[in-house]
This record gives sequence, C-alpha cells and structure tokens, in this order.
Amino acid sequence: MLPAQVAKQFPYYGVYAYGEGNYSKILRKGVYSGIPVLFIPGNSGSHKQVRSLASVAFRKALDDETDFHFDFFTVDINEELGAFYGPALEKQTEFVAIAVNRILELYSGASVKPQSVILVGHSMGGMVARAVYMSGSVTPSTIPLIITQATPHTRPVLVLDQHLQSFYEKVNTYWTTRRTLDLKGVVLVTVGGGRNDIQVPTSHTSTPLADISTTTADVPTCWLTADHQAIVWCRQLVLAIIRALFDSIDPDTLSLTDNRQLIVDVFDYHLSKRITGKRYRKAVYPGTVEFDKDAEWSELIKRQYTHTAKITKRKTYLMIPLNPGHHLYHKATIVAKNLDSKNWIMACKANVMHKGMQICLTGENMSNKAKKMVGKVKTVELDMVSLGAAGHTHIIVSIPSTDERVEVAIDVHSENGRQRSVHVPAFIRSFTPTLIVDTTPQKALSYNVTLDGLQEMWQSFRFILRPRSQCAAKNVTMARLYIPWAQKVSYIQNSGPGISYNAELDIPPLDGNSSASIQFILNPECTYSILIQGSFVGVFRRIVWLYGSQIPTYCAVHLLLTLARQLRMIGEDGYCPSLFSSMLTLTPLAVVPFVKVANLVLKSLEFADDMSIMSSNGEDLPVLPILLFLGTLPMTLFMGAVTWGLVFLSGNAAHSFVVKLLGYSVGGTDMVAEIAVTGLSRVPVLVGVALISLAYSSCGTLALSLAGIFYFIKVFKLYEDYIEKIVLGLVPGVADDGSTTCRALSRVHFHLTLMMLVFLVTTLNLPTLIIWSRLVRNNLQLAEDPTLTVTVAILVTLCFLWQKKLPQANRKYYKQLSYLVHILAVITLLFGSIHIYRVSYIVMGALTLIALHQILAPCTPRNSEAHDSPSRSNHPYMAQVGTEDASLSDGCHSEATTTSADLSLDTGGSGTD
Repeated sequence: MLPAQVAKQFPYYGVYAYGEGNYSKILRKGVYSGIPVLFIPGNSGSHKQVRSLASVAFRKALDDETDFHFDFFTVDINEELGAFYGPALEKQTEFVAIAVNRILELYSGASVKPQSVILVGHSMGGMVARAVYMSGSVTPSTIPLIITQATPHTRPVLVLDQHLQSFYEKVNTYWTTRRTLDLKGVVLVTVGGGRNDIQVPTSHTSTPLADISTTTADVPTCWLTADHQAIVWCRQLVLAIIRALFDSIDPDTLSLTDNRQLIVDVFDYHLSKRITGKRYRKAVYPGTVEFDKDAEWSELIKRQYTHTAKITKRKTYLMIPLNPGHHLYHKATIVAKNLDSKNWIMACKANVMHKGMQICLTGENMSNKAKKMVGKVKTVELDMVSLGAAGHTHIIVSIPSTDERVEVAIDVHSENGRQRSVHVPAFIRSFTPTLIVDTTPQKALSYNVTLDGLQEMWQSFRFILRPRSQCAAKNVTMARLYIPWAQKVSYIQNSGPGISYNAELDIPPLDGNSSASIQFILNPECTYSILIQGSFVGVFRRIVWLYGSQIPTYCAVHLLLTLARQLRMIGEDGYCPSLFSSMLTLTPLAVVPFVKVANLVLKSLEFADDMSIMSSNGEDLPVLPILLFLGTLPMTLFMGAVTWGLVFLSGNAAHSFVVKLLGYSVGGTDMVAEIAVTGLSRVPVLVGVALISLAYSSCGTLALSLAGIFYFIKVFKLYEDYIEKIVLGLVPGVADDGSTTCRALSRVHFHLTLMMLVFLVTTLNLPTLIIWSRLVRNNLQLAEDPTLTVTVAILVTLCFLWQKKLPQANRKYYKQLSYLVHILAVITLLFGSIHIYRVSYIVMGALTLIALHQILAPCTPRNSEAHDSPSRSNHPYMAQVGTEDASLSDGCHSEATTTSADLSLDTGGSGTD
C-alpha cells in the first residue's frame, strides 16, 4: 500500500485496511469506495485494535442498508512505547501524515472521491493525531474530525525524557495559538475511561481545546468506567461512536458533512445527551406537539403520584396543574420507566372544554430537557414557576398505547423542599459517618445535596442511603454528580454494600466560588436517611492515582538527603554512617519549607516550577510534599534493605556470573576470566571508558546498567574486605585497634548510597533500554538517545568514584559539600515532581560534585594533638589513628602511598590497606 521510498524510510511501520467477508476480497483488489477512517494505536498498542470499531461499522452498514459505508484503515507503528520515548512520537507523526495522503490517493478511481480522512486515536495515538497538522503535508480540511480515546492531552502521565515534554509543548502550543484560526474547523472529541483508567486520569483526558469532552461513565447506555485498554473495545462506547459517525455523513454528498456545528451536535447527542432514538435526525424534537383530544385525559390532584399500568390500551395524558402562586408548586420531578415515546413531556394551556374537563389542543415540547438513566428510565425536572409565567397551566405526560408495563412517578415540591447544602466534614472527622439528612420527604423522587468544600482532586466521599421505613426492596436507581465549573454531570452507580455512592472530582475547580452537588434519584415508596463518610481507601487510591508518578522523585530526595548527612558526618567525625541510620533521621522539614519559599520566589519572578504547574492544574495540595515524603520513606528504606540484602547474599553469585560470562565471551577459562575481571577492577578508568564507548555505540541505559552491575560487585568486595578485617582482628597476635575495620565499613556505607543513586537513574531510564532492545532485533538504532548525556557524565564521575580509598576523610569542605547536595534535594522536589527526567540530571550533578571534591578539595592539616586525644564522637576518626593506614586512606600526606593499589577495586587480597 505504501510507495517503496516510504517503505524503505519506515521499514517496520505499515498501513492496513480492515475488511470482513466478501468485502475483504474487494479490498485486496485495491478497490476502495467508502469513507476513510484511520485508527492510530497508542503506547505499545496493536494495529489490530481497529477491529472493535471497524467490525461494528461494517455490520451497521449492512443492517441499515445505507448508501455509504466506512473504510477503516490502521497504522502499524511496531507497538512502540511512545508514552516513554518522545522521538518515537515525532516519527509516528511523520508516518501518519504520509499515510493520510496515501489513503486519499487510493480513491482516485472511486465514484465518490473523499477529500478528508477521519482520525481515531487511542492513548498516545490521540496526541499523534493532533500533531499531524504540524507536519505541513496535512491541512485541517484533510482531517476535519479527530476522536481520541483515553488520550492524555494536557501533559504526559510520566515525563521521562525531554523529547516527550518538548513534543507535548509543541503540540499544545500549536493548538492553543491556532485553535481559533487554522484549526477552527476541526472537531476534536475526547473520551476518557474515568475512574477505572488507572493509567490516564480524567484530568489529563479533558482539555479545553476539545469540542466534546466526556468519559465512558457519562455516555448514555454505557454508564460504566473503562480501563485504559477496555475503552477500545467497550461495545456500548463503540456503538455510540459509530452511530455518531453515521449521523455525521451528508446523505447528498455521501461524505462527512461540511457543517461543523452539526458534527458537534451529533457527537454531543450520542456521547452526552441521548434520551431515546439511535439516530440524531430522528431525535430532533418538534417545538409544538398536537394532542389527541379523544385520548384518555386524567388531571392529577395530588402533588405526589405514581401511575402504574401493565397494559395501556389507548393513549393517556396525565395533567399536572401548575397552580401559580402556590408555595408548594415550584418544581416538578418526573421519572418514567418503559415510556419509549419520544415526545412524552409537554407544557400547555388548558383552554378547551371537552367531555366536561379543560384540555389542551397543542403544547410546548419539553422532552429535550429529559435525561436518560440506566435501563429504560428517564427523568426530567421542570420549573413550574417559569412555565406558569409563560402562560401555561399544565404539564402533560403522554403515555402511548403499549403492552409493556409503564410506570410514571410524579413529585411536585417547593423550591427548597428537595435539597440542602452541607459543608463536607474535615479530613480527620470525615471517616466517621455524619448524618446530613435525617429523613427525606415522603414520596420524594429525588434529593439534591450541595457539597460545599468538595474542591480537591484527592477527596473521596461515600454517601450512604439508609431506608427509614418498610418498603419494597428496591435500590436507588442512580446518583448524579453535577460539576458546575465544567458544566458536566457525572453519573454514579450504587457501589454497595447497601445503597452507597462514591463522589470524587475528575476535573479540578477553576475557583473556589462554586460547589459541586449530588442528586439522588429515590424510590418514592421509601424514605431515607442520608449520611456522608470519607473513604479512606478512596482517598488513598486518589492520591496514588494523581501523585504516584512522583514516587521516584521522592526516593531521589531521600537518597540525596541521606548522602548529604553522610558527607557532613564524614567531615565532622571522619566516619560515614550507614544508609539506614542516616535515612531514619530524615524529616520533611529538611526540604518542604525550602521548597515552599523557593516556589513563592519563583512565582514572583514568573518562573514556572513543577509546584506551580500542579497548582495551576488544580492538583496542588498544601500538605502533599509532607505526605509523599513520609509515605515514600518506608519504600526507600525497603529498597535500601533489598539492595543491602542482595550485596550480602548475592554479591558473590553476581561476581561469579560476571566471571563466567566474560570467560564465555572471550573463550577462555574461568581463571583467565577471573584475572581479567581483577585487572579491570584495578583500573576502573578503563571500565568507564569502555562503558562510555558502549553508550555511544548502542544505548546509554545499557552502559549505565552494566556500570550498576560493576558497582554492585565493587560494594560486595568492599563488604568482603570488611568481613576479612573482622576475622583478622580475631586472630591471636594480629594487632588491630578497630580503626581499619571501621574504615572498611565506612566505605561500604558511602558507596552503597552512591550505588543506589546510580540504580535509581538506571531505573528511570529503563524505557529507553527496552525501546533500544526492540530496535536491535530489527537491526535498527535509536534515532535519538535521551539518556546519553546523563550516562556519559555519570560514567566519567564513576571513573573517579570507583577508586578504592574513597571517601578520603581528611579532605576539606565536606560540610559545604553536604549543603550543596542538600540544595540539590530541594531542587529535585521543585523541578522534578512532574518532569521526572530532570531527576537524572540532578543526581548526575550530585555525583559530579562528589567526584570533584575528592579530586580537588585540599587536605586538612594534620593535628598531632587531635591524634593523641580521644574522639569527639562514638565513631573513630578515619584519619586520626596513628598507623600506616591513616596516611594511606587519605592519599594526602604520603607520596609513597599513591600507587596503583589506591586506584584498585579490592578483590579480597590478604594485604592491609
């Protein structure tokens, strides 16, 4: 399907057409006669996902016997991880632009030649669809309609490289500046998965640039949330999208209509406002309805009434008087079940006498104000005062003749008779059930609760409805959460046990002046008590959902603060404390106040840091840094324990594995390989140079991973050296005052922290390694390696940090160095909470500072008095003991001791330091 030049440029991309039955044979012949739709898969997505939409569209065209049909195409982008690798999105965008033009060329011989292609993008495919206009080869008239499913539009969920951030900035800036100009004719429809999509929050899928923005839970006949993959094949959503596509076709031109507003109205109907009818054109409501005066007319005297009929033999009109001026006739709530009539609710003036009662001949149609509920239930709430002011006297409910059981419940009430306002309880008190409504009114059909204080994205409240009287065992049908700042109604289903609903915000408020509200549709046979209770599980889930991506950032902060304390203790006591003892002393006060102050200063300078970005998106939480700092601290401690356990239990196994692997690679014996490993470990600069070469020739993360393995073996050998010195100290006749053993352990502590920082950077950049490994299988290389700069810089510093005698305790300026590392921890939180790729650069900076300090910092003058006096602390001074080890450990006072051994990796030899 693609020209040879394009196939050569993108050897592992492809374009496919979907066909079923006999139509697939026609497509194989290269005959295309439908309306083209191109599906773009998302992160690690398959081109085969197009089947969900294409198969339903094909069957619908056959069943409806339409004069047109859709041709569904799909691009195969080799299941690339576009969500983690920005250059892949640039390449995909270029390919999709070529594919769009190529698809239009396929219709050169068609009787009706299409001028445009409809794009449907899942996940990151939606961002690629929006970026196509920037290619220059595609115009808005070529792609007038884009439908996205679970696409993070506002920003990436994980910003793991600068290219990804740059891609988003370019696309969103282009759309923001061109939305009212070049792109004003483009219709953008976004659908999110809602609560069950744990990969992409609704706050990311909703964008002000979209014409229609909704979630699966708010789509009529769908109602449920969908996870990130299920949104592609959710049948109810697929049907709604396909029906909207069919309704957007101009029957005269058999192409997508040029009427942009009609397309918006059609998708708004099918994805938000559909009440009855599967076609938009059939759902258009006439302004005036004529009544059948010979039908059965029944005027209702009671304000609360339920009409039930197993069979309706002839058309029936229920007349609800408006009674203007009456203090109880302000609002009318009507709930109808199995009432399939399209025009079913009207307002009229009864001015004609017929069979002894006043009736109406015509009425104003109010059916478009109704809302569809789960099943065959619809409801409407009318303002009786405004209808009376317009000259109407009655509300009419029209019930056609039918064999089905029909129920119509009516509730007429005062302005405030079915509502109340409540301030949601404070965080601590919210987990105890709080009564907000003691008893709902008799025969009430609905009750509305305004929720003052429901403003934060992390909040989660559970509303419990308890029946107060004996009634039929029926659950409440549904609840509706109204979010005024987004002009959005979210439907919530019973989450049980009993009757309970979880209320959470999907879109942050723009200001604090408006309040969300929740409306319960009640069973008129029951009265209820309504209670509110904070959901601890819900709050935890929301925090993890919204802020879980920041966990690596806080782990980096913990490690940097730990390293800062270790450096300070080395400068004060000449001894490096353990990772765990240092980390257990950490408190949020070490960084949070500085972050808050820096954020205020940067705001005054109009400089956007990550905290400001979260605040502008409504995701800020005053105590968030404290919660995440304390919440992730056990996780960092656990990772430290696991790392220490691996060193303790698996270090020798890792060393043996490397020896065997090297022996297999060079074709020598294990002894030769052991000598090679020992030789390399004695000259770590050669290892660093080799790994830098590997980074340039393959992938930066691959070289960094091997460096981590090498570092792991080094730490194991240091620990082995420490155990050896303990054993030697137990041998009779071997003098050891304990200082040598303490120095060995101190080195283990120091390098363990540095190694964990290297591991953290490696983990953050693993997606690039995965992408590179996929490309290597196809004999391809990375177009751009976002990890290369960080990797090379870290490897250069490791060439110095891998020296055996580090840390050198009698260097100056340890305290000042610890302050610099502490500042880097603050910067990490300030600029790496969202842009996680910056964490790698900050860690690189910390390692560079330590390497420069160990190389350039002058030595502390030796003080003989200090050597003769006891230590100020419980830890021995590393440079204090008057033995040969004191000078060797520093490398500052004896030129004779600066030998190649000082640059070696200790392999467990029996000699002393």
